[in-house]
Amino acid sequence: MTAGPLRFLAFDFDGTLTDFVAADIHALDTLRRTACTDVPQAAFEERAVEEIMAFHARVEAGLDDPLRQDTERLGRTLAAYGVTLTEDHLSLYTRALVAATVPMPGAAKLLRDLRGAGVRLALLSNAYDGPAQRARVQACFPDVFEVVVIAGEVGALKPDPLPFRVLLDALGLPAGSGAYVGDSPEHDVRGAVAAGLSAWHVHAHPRVRERALAGGAALSVAALADLPRPS
Repeated sequence: MTAGPLRFLAFDFDGTLTDFVAADIHALDTLRRTACTDVPQAAFEERAVEEIMAFHARVEAGLDDPLRQDTERLGRTLAAYGVTLTEDHLSLYTRALVAATVPMPGAAKLLRDLRGAGVRLALLSNAYDGPAQRARVQACFPDVFEVVVIAGEVGALKPDPLPFRVLLDALGLPAGSGAYVGDSPEHDVRGAVAAGLSAWHVHAHPRVRERALAGGAALSVAALADLPRPS
């Protein structure tokens, strides 16, 4: 699966090492209970999901600044219920999101085992906002990763191979000496393969795993605990 002994493993963050959706739901409900308590939780969450999808579409079309994600998304969500977004609202959401960013089952043990075996660890996240995402990474896995690359800071998002190459340059290692671990066939597997990296895929759903293997993943497993360990 690699050209020789495993010297590094690089990871995706949201969806692979932590569950962004669960953390986001917690943070949204924290905001709702403060800003508009009379709005049903399900309705508020549905509106917020619609707004984040619409925001991503505007960014891809060059119509919005990616660093305004929380301001735009939360502002439009609250405005739908007659509430004006404030800095206190933004701060509340951010604090709640960071607090709810916790490791996926098996993630902490996997990373400990890898470090104990001398494998260098790196992370490449597809987030827009570098400082905010680094805060979440540090809260979830304090001082674990030797290299952290945020695609938004690079100026290209996965599956573009550029952020993967930036990661390899920061490690100072060839692509064949390690692998990239992610949950998305479209972003993680395709991007890693385009950069010459071995792609290791993790997802609970068999059909998603089939898509990853068809897209060039060297392996696809249901859970982090199923990933191979260095001998």
